[in-house]
Amino acid sequence: MLKSTPVVRLARLALIASGLLLAQAALADDFIKGGEEKFIFNLGGIVNQFDTSFGLNGSSQEGTTINLENGGLNKSLTSWQAAGTWRWAEHHRSDFLYFGATRNGSRTYDHDITIGDNVIPVGFKVDAEAKDQFFWVDYRYSFVKNETLDFAGVLGIYGGNFKFNVTGTGTDEGGTRTINSSSSTTVPLPLIGASVDWYVQPRWKVQSALTGMSAKIGNVDGNAYLFQLGTDYMITRNWGLGLSYLYTRINVDVTQSGFNGKIDWSSNAVLAYATLKF
Repeated sequence: MLKSTPVVRLARLALIASGLLLAQAALADDFIKGGEEKFIFNLGGIVNQFDTSFGLNGSSQEGTTINLENGGLNKSLTSWQAAGTWRWAEHHRSDFLYFGATRNGSRTYDHDITIGDNVIPVGFKVDAEAKDQFFWVDYRYSFVKNETLDFAGVLGIYGGNFKFNVTGTGTDEGGTRTINSSSSTTVPLPLIGASVDWYVQPRWKVQSALTGMSAKIGNVDGNAYLFQLGTDYMITRNWGLGLSYLYTRINVDVTQSGFNGKIDWSSNAVLAYATLKF
């Protein structure tokens, strides 16, 4: 039996290190290499911090701009989100993302509130509800694509569906009254930008995207901006975990039968999810 000398101990450490490196290399070969996946599906939770203002105009008067978070709605909310990627050709892929949120709140204002053709008098209790759904889908072309880096141009569309319900309850000279106003609108806005995926190793990816645009589509005139930064780490060949940050800003004027007014909406979101890759 070899005597445990410094040289022998060093040799043993070298053998162990070599074994670990070989095992890691063999394990890495089993993971899908960067840019070679066909489908990616993410499902998890999202923590949103909102800032929402909207105003609803009437037939002959301009509506009061209301900040819903100051109106009692929760500024932060946890919900779920789904996202995915379909790489349908070597340099071509499509991505999507969906999430929604429903919030309620109330407060008493020290001034009149004009909502459409209704006026909620000062001192009335104002209950507000906001239901938001968001869907982002795009096409990406990879100008640079290898096992380490994927740099792509992005063309897409951001669709937001906003529903607002405002109810004022109180007593004035006419007695106890309830004033209700509901409105909803869909906001489709185009996006253009770029994305970068950095494959640190086959099981670990860091990605970022920046898109935005100002446009007028039918009765919707405004802009949308999105920034995303995140990372995925694969536990096995086909599933792993991910964490990302998403900033979204939408500012639009809408002139539709169901909504005539403006929306200024922004969200800071942290997403944690499980990811499937094939």
